Amino acid sequence: MSAKITLVGCPEALQISQGIVSFHIVTGPASSTAPKGLPLFKASTYTVQCNERQYNRGRASADDKSDLIIEGYLEPRLDGDGKPIIAVVATTLNSMLAQNEKKLEQLRDQFVQTENAYETACATHGENSPHASMALEQWEATKASLLKFLEKHPELKGRELF
Repeated sequence: MSAKITLVGCPEALQISQGIVSFHIVTGPASSTAPKGLPLFKASTYTVQCNERQYNRGRASADDKSDLIIEGYLEPRLDGDGKPIIAVVATTLNSMLAQNEKKLEQLRDQFVQTENAYETACATHGENSPHASMALEQWEATKASLLKFLEKHPELKGRELF
């Protein structure tokens, strides 16, 4: 029996052998407080495996050192010494940087679409029309979302915006 899991963290002890990538993700307790009477869990080490192609596709570039987002299935396994480990067979793997770059691209596309909608509304109905005003509001809201996203993610600064 297996269970689905999502892990977020920096890969440690990365090993590549015969097209299989193995690494560890160490996670701490999910909360600093536990319900009354329950002890806090300690940090857990998960051994993650995926194929090399999947690992390389999930990162933004070869030097991408951002945290990985891994979805997969838990499987009980034994390590090389015969000790039981928590193994995760990754079904999807993305880096935070790759995910944020994809989100930035989506926001850019949305910005261009709302800008084009505003220009079309102005050309069709006039600059002072209700249609143009509504399109301008949407364009400005999209621009604000894009700028807020860039503010939250300084690692994306310097990317061509428009």
